[in-house]
Amino acid sequence: MKRQDLMKHKKQKTRVKFVFEQGILQKDFYSRNTYLSTRKLVKLFSVAPPFIVVSVFLNRCSFLKAIHKKLAPDWLVAYIPPKNTSSIYVFNNKDKLTAEQAISYRQILLHEITHLYTNTLNPNLPDWLKEGISVYIAAQIFKPAIATADWRKIAQEDIPFKHVSWSFAAEHNGYTIAGLLVMFSVRRYGWEKFIAAIRGSRSTRFSVKNIPLYFGEKFEWFIADFKKQFVN
Repeated sequence: MKRQDLMKHKKQKTRVKFVFEQGILQKDFYSRNTYLSTRKLVKLFSVAPPFIVVSVFLNRCSFLKAIHKKLAPDWLVAYIPPKNTSSIYVFNNKDKLTAEQAISYRQILLHEITHLYTNTLNPNLPDWLKEGISVYIAAQIFKPAIATADWRKIAQEDIPFKHVSWSFAAEHNGYTIAGLLVMFSVRRYGWEKFIAAIRGSRSTRFSVKNIPLYFGEKFEWFIADFKKQFVN
């Protein structure tokens, strides 16, 4: 893509619509933090979704119906349909957010909106990479290290997420591992080059190995340095 086109995309404004279930009290909170999230993300991504619809639910059943799920774990309070570039669903039944809850929901909102930008950039990226990018941008890497036991479950043949479903990975520190891999890659190559590397692949078989190989680096060096820093 030409530089002029990139600049055009960077300046593109994303229109936002809110759909609040009756009784929601934190409307200003969602409006303000959605705006702040899009301001941050438009500086990071070369493309932006043309519009976003944020639906916020007070009732858990209404939330699950909207995302077409009969059951979901209690921790699921926000959802983006696979490869979607416009819709966010949020569940919040609290009359008032504490300071800690407000920080958490800001991170959740930024995490989910990041998915929309990533899907706009390249909808075919694997779940681990999409989640890793969102975790990294939303500052949700809460553990600075990876236990050896978790690493062995996630990194078969020393390749993270190889032949491992995301549902399994999520149970074994997968969010942290994915976030740390993204953070490590960004520190090693820079954000813009990292984005260029993941944008170029349209395959759902995108592997961790694709990232260093894009830069002409041996994967073995990349993963050895990563493990030295984060696996113990």
